[in-house]
Amino acid sequence: MQSWLLLIALAAAACTPTRRTESPPPPVDPTRMSHERHAQIACVACHKSSAVRPIPDDPKARPGGDDHKPCDDPACHKREFLVAPGLFCRVCHTKVTAAPLDAPLRRYPPLDDAWQSLPPAFSHAAHLDAGRMESRVGFHVGCADCHVRDGDKARPDHATCTRCHAAEAKLPKAPRMEDCAGCHKGKPRLRTRARLLHDDIHFDHARHRTDRKGVAIRCEDCHGRTGKSTRYEDHDPPRVESCVGCHDDGDRTPYDMRMRICETCHRERVSTLTTIAPRNHLPATERPIDHTLAFRRDHAAAAERDATRCARCHTQMSGNARQACNECHITMLPFDHRVTWREIDHGPEAVANRDRCATCHVVEFCTSCHAQRPRSHGFPGSFDQEHGRLARINLRACLTCHVESFCARCHGSTVPRRGGGR
Repeated sequence: MQSWLLLIALAAAACTPTRRTESPPPPVDPTRMSHERHAQIACVACHKSSAVRPIPDDPKARPGGDDHKPCDDPACHKREFLVAPGLFCRVCHTKVTAAPLDAPLRRYPPLDDAWQSLPPAFSHAAHLDAGRMESRVGFHVGCADCHVRDGDKARPDHATCTRCHAAEAKLPKAPRMEDCAGCHKGKPRLRTRARLLHDDIHFDHARHRTDRKGVAIRCEDCHGRTGKSTRYEDHDPPRVESCVGCHDDGDRTPYDMRMRICETCHRERVSTLTTIAPRNHLPATERPIDHTLAFRRDHAAAAERDATRCARCHTQMSGNARQACNECHITMLPFDHRVTWREIDHGPEAVANRDRCATCHVVEFCTSCHAQRPRSHGFPGSFDQEHGRLARINLRACLTCHVESFCARCHGSTVPRRGGGR
């Protein structure tokens, strides 16, 4: 018996995901150029080539790429270029070398920094509005128009935006490429882990173009909420639950790519005694290992210990995420509510533990029944001869509904004492 209890406890621990302690945001790289400190300078003064004809792979397309112009302008950083190479050089170069011309350049635009220095304001909802885009540019915009380059998935860049926002496109009420502030607004923001796909998760979009049968997998199948996203903050990455439907379908995904197999998505597997796939990695029809036949009877103790664990799966049980019990308990009576419960058992139980009754019933539920004449009172007029004996046995039962002044109407000033006798 103890071994079974141990197995159930271990399974319960495995179903609880590991909590990650929130770490402080990473420090800002001191060598990164501050756009806020350069706000008084027009964008096109530094981004001349990228504003008109962006060529990310061309070294001259980046600011300072034309023999350090315009950064070495007398009104800007000429003094830094006349002294020995130092920290200032790290703004564009990965390291400082004895021969400055041989110093390797940083990637441009930088994607390896935890902070996004000048984030764009972009609305997926506006760009995926077929009617709006049809009336303005004459065609619908799809995911592949911005996120596919040369047949491969790619991050949208200025060249992608130029196709619609170039001056010759003449989009009404839309920012043009020369209008940098039309898209790049706000203060620096922290890139999220999901955006960078750090940690040990690996994902290949190329392998998710079609399923095992060759049926195309649409972007909307995973990024279902993207079409309603109006800003960066509400553009969430796909949920793990969206992967389960395909990865646990043998017709669409090979068995060795099931969600239960950690290596499907994780580069490394942390093996522990209780390692099993989390609940959101499993189909809705699959129950946790401790949900045995006896669990329906014994689940109250588990729910009291950790109601949030129940709420991870039973999300539609009630409006409260921490109390997911309503849907069952309003249609299914507790096990002790037998046929005799109303007439015999519920009174002593209510006296012993009213809080338990209040879990499901409100006060009006009790008064709606107790306002009616009890069956023990018999027919109207017949209880007058019998009530004295019952009152002497248990006066407390009478005082459930009646106050002592009710007795005084007939007994005058001689009111029966509690516990019996006149």
